[in-house]
Amino acid sequence: MRVELRGKRWKLEVLDYLHDGSYGSMDPDGVPRKRILISRNQAPIDMLDTVIHECLHACYPDLDEEAITESATDIAKILHRMGCRLKV
Repeated sequence: MRVELRGKRWKLEVLDYLHDGSYGSMDPDGVPRKRILISRNQAPIDMLDTVIHECLHACYPDLDEEAITESATDIAKILHRMGCRLKV
């Protein structure tokens, strides 16, 4: 699916697994046709967390990993408690 984050276009793809064994990754700035990759191989709440995590990285590339991780996890927990579920 195509998404836009802070004025930049990304292709968000959910794959069975990522080759590096991670749950999510994104292309760095300067790469044309930017992609956000999400592994399907995780629990639903963890996948929600990973999508938020990678989107936050795309929106705020200068934030450190700790801030991104903490924020994404908190947001995922709130959305999950509210009934948000991913359909992929």
